[in-house]
Amino acid sequence: MFLAFVTIAVIAILQTSTPISESSIDRRAEIWWQSNAETSTQSQDSREFILSNEPCPNNIPLLEPKQVDVVDLELTLFLDLPGAIALAFLDAENGFVAERNGLVYAFDSEGVLAEPVIDITSDTSNEMDQGLLGLAISPDKNWLYLNRTDLRGSSVVTAHSLQLGMSNLGTGVEIIVVDQPSAMHNGGDLAFDSEGRLFVSFGDGGGLGDPNGHGQDLSTPLGAVLRLDVNPDRWPPHKPAVGNPDLGPGSDPRIWVSGVRNPFRFSFDETTGDLWLTDLGQQCVEELNVLASADAGANLGWNLVEGSRPFLGADSSSLRSPNFEYRHGRGRCAIIGGFVVHGGPHPILEDRYLFTDMCGAQLMALKLDEDPSVLALPLHAAHPVAFVAGQAQDLYLIDLVSGVWQIRLKE
Repeated sequence: MFLAFVTIAVIAILQTSTPISESSIDRRAEIWWQSNAETSTQSQDSREFILSNEPCPNNIPLLEPKQVDVVDLELTLFLDLPGAIALAFLDAENGFVAERNGLVYAFDSEGVLAEPVIDITSDTSNEMDQGLLGLAISPDKNWLYLNRTDLRGSSVVTAHSLQLGMSNLGTGVEIIVVDQPSAMHNGGDLAFDSEGRLFVSFGDGGGLGDPNGHGQDLSTPLGAVLRLDVNPDRWPPHKPAVGNPDLGPGSDPRIWVSGVRNPFRFSFDETTGDLWLTDLGQQCVEELNVLASADAGANLGWNLVEGSRPFLGADSSSLRSPNFEYRHGRGRCAIIGGFVVHGGPHPILEDRYLFTDMCGAQLMALKLDEDPSVLALPLHAAHPVAFVAGQAQDLYLIDLVSGVWQIRLKE
């Protein structure tokens, strides 16, 4: 009888092994966006390509900040880590810093720990706009979220458990997978709002002028910012957030706003809750959009427009205009968004939006009102890629060349 029982058990295991494997594949398909259409191969005769090589119009304002030379601010090295691209604080002294190549390190008051706590370099692509691009810690501090591009070229958001400590994060749970048609414009940021919803940005997937039309295609998460309810302990681990806008038949219910080209950085104003979203332009315009909850469902315009400049189509009342924009020129080409400063190290920054440009690399502070004004601070980086606000109103700049710098008063 015992042998018969063992035989039956073995047969049962063998019979269920294949369905389990298939189920695993089916489960991933539930969180994996794959395009049904073939990716277009761009021709130099295409309208998008031609428009992307036309001279920029003169009616877009150049960025002409007021130089502020006498300010008692300085950059001091906080974490010596060349290749750093994203950082998230767990508390006032501890957190995680990521390198673009797929390494994540823990840090404390003494600095970066010697060994990485996550190593996904073997499945992280670093071509062009790809890499490990964003970090976020869940409001309950139980999960560390990563946004990266894998070797297949897909954007992958994973969640790694913090419940066993900062040094034992495991392999992670895949939250969402989005195929990218190229190594350009992958977007890559993520952040939680005050209600605990996860916002994730994806670019249009590349090509000059968005030849695949993703920016204006509501059936795809590309060229959009998504708003998700997430729970890595359940399946599926993400759903469209409750209260997301209904954008019509066939639209992706996860989309919060659409019509973006490469929304590399965004942040929430801790006072108003507004989303400050920067979008890198094609060849003429860099833009900033300040989005309140009432702006859910907004079409930010790409590729019909680039900022407020007509591109593939004319501007219309159905498109939301940027709150601030500037034309390429004077050594500026790619806006790197930061955050609105509250209680920072110097009064000159108070209630201003801290940002920079990857090409100009000078730190600037924007006062956004009827007559926007920009201050150019006497602070420069080599290759700025992000700003981070600490839990004690400390301000940090991430430089891809050297590491993380703190913006502080001179001693």
